[in-house]
Parts: sequence; C-alpha cells; structure tokens
Amino acid sequence: MRFTNNTRAILPLLMGFILGPGLSLVASALTGPPVTHPTRDEQTVFTITKQATPQNTLQNSLLATTPEQHIARARQALLDFQRSANPRLLGDAQRELAGVSAEDYTPDFYLYRASLRQSLHQFSAAVADLAVLSKLQPNNFHAQMMRFNIAFVSGDTVVADLACDKLANASKDLYAASCRQLLRAAATENVVEAEAAYHELKTAMAKAGPLADRQALSWASGSLADIAERAGRDDAAQLWQLVLSMNPYDVYARARLAALKLATNNNAAVLALTGQYLAVDSLAVLHAIAARRQGGGEQLISVLRERFNEALWRGEVLHKRAYAQFLLDIESKPAAALLWAQNNWQEQREWPDTQLLIRARRAAAQAENSQ
Repeated sequence: MRFTNNTRAILPLLMGFILGPGLSLVASALTGPPVTHPTRDEQTVFTITKQATPQNTLQNSLLATTPEQHIARARQALLDFQRSANPRLLGDAQRELAGVSAEDYTPDFYLYRASLRQSLHQFSAAVADLAVLSKLQPNNFHAQMMRFNIAFVSGDTVVADLACDKLANASKDLYAASCRQLLRAAATENVVEAEAAYHELKTAMAKAGPLADRQALSWASGSLADIAERAGRDDAAQLWQLVLSMNPYDVYARARLAALKLATNNNAAVLALTGQYLAVDSLAVLHAIAARRQGGGEQLISVLRERFNEALWRGEVLHKRAYAQFLLDIESKPAAALLWAQNNWQEQREWPDTQLLIRARRAAAQAENSQ
C-alpha cells in the first residue's frame, strides 16, 4: 500500500492549524527493506537501524479496548503524519479505524476516516464519509472545509461553490473569502481576473487583522499564494514562504515553494527545501531535478526510478503528477509524461497539475515534430 499527502490536508481539529488546497507522499509504508540474496553465510542481508519517530508515537493498537481508544489513536497517528510525513502513520491510522465496529461509528470516526481516505486519494470514499458526517452534524465546519477542498482539487466547481456558500452562511468570513476568490481565480485563465481575486482576498485579510483566527489566516495565506501564482505575480514565492514559516510541517506549501524556486533556477534553494523530505515523491522529484542541474542526483534518480517501477508493478501509483514530472524532466520521455499528466488531470486539477499538463503537451508536440 502506498500513501499520499498531495492534497491540502484538513486536520485543523488535530493540529490547531489548517495546512495548505490540494499533494502526494509515496513511500513503501508496509513493506520491509529490499531483499538481498546472500552469496555466503556471513554476508549481511540488511541492518536494522533505529528510525526517528514522532514524539507521540502510536502505541500498539492491541492495547486499545474501546472504540474511543481506537479513534483517539487514529487521531494521534494522523496528527503525527502531518508533522513527520512518515507514511507508516497512515497505516497506523487505518489499522486503528478498522478496529472500530460499525455500530460504534461516531462523527469523529467519519471525519478521521475521510481525512485518511483523502490522503490516500480515495476521494469518492472520503466524500461518502463526509456525506454521512454532514447528516449527523450539518454544521460541522471541518467537514465543510474538507468537502470544499476535495471538490476544488478535482475541478468540481459546482460542489465547491456550494461548500463555499455553507462557509459563508456559517459566518466563516475569511474562509469564505478565501474559497470564493480561489474559485474566481481558477474559473478563468484571465490574469486580470486572478489579479482582481488576489486584491479582494488581500483586502479581506487586512480587514480581519492580525488578531484574526490563526487557522483562518493560515488558510487565507495559502489561498493568496495560489492565486498569486495564477496571476503571475512576483510575490507568490514570498507568500508560500510565509505559509511555510507559519507551519514548517506543511509539505504542500514546501512543494509549491520549491517548484517556484526550481522555475527560477534557484537550485540551491530547492535542495535546501527538499533535502529532508525525500520520502515525499513531489519533493524528491524536485530535489532530483535540481541536483542533476548541478551535476549530481543520480543515486536519488535511481531510487525514484525503482520506487515508481515497483509502484507500477503493484498498481499503486498515487502521485501521478510527480511521476509525470519525473518522466518529463528526468527521463526525457514527453509522450509518456503526457499520458500520466492526462491521467492525473482526471483526478486533480490544481494550478501545478495544469502547468505540468501544458508543459507535457508542448514537449510531446515538439518531440513528434522533430521526428
């Protein structure tokens, strides 16, 4: 099983902080070390080393004797995942939630399972959980935010618009302003319209003031950064840096910032941003591109190639955007990159997905014309 952190995570109740809209973590979560066939009796097959784990590491799920304990431990695993990007924690959360009988499902259970499924790119299943949660708690803010996020990422503007209306009706002014201007900027390729959305949201943030809800300001800052990219503004990188300074664990903001740095050939900045996150496909691919530009990166490229090939063999590729970029910018296979960029577009339609699809189409056309 392979895990993802490719979408903007909605776990404010876990973290006291909302992370940045639509990203994918790929690492072998439940598999062991590579198998080595020894040629002699004394050969070392592998060495077990102690890995750093989050401070609040998950306890043995067998110790949980009540549904509440299972749900609490699933919550903790999801929290630790957001802090560490350790994919095994998603497996822990999945195992804990599986220990809850159907008659014991609570609103928190549906919320945490929806968050888990979102991280696994099981968007339809996540939406189904959110639908149940909305019936149990029609005004559940976290469910509304997650529903907007999934709809926005997948390009379902009708559902995203409805979710945004619910936020406005709930007097969540800064969240409503953020989602409204995000939808406005994403609805057209008109840079002027995106610029107008940028200023509208910035005005709303200024009106809210520095004493506004930190979670709301965080979400609005990420939304403003996204809109700034769409408008082609020079301050987009600065805004993503602001989001990252508010929460260094925000892998989504880190990837967006690294991508902007890569686009300006600031390879040293890319390496610094991504070096500790090579288990995250999007960041590992950016790191490999920057490293190759500086004459290195071949070992990481080999690891990524093996990682993607294993995922393909298992049928477990979740981070299609990262794989498409790998094919385009590392393997120089524009036709294959275009195929995966198109497949990715069927699930995710954020700004990075759009830009990658455009680049892949252009590269594939150029390659075909040169034959």
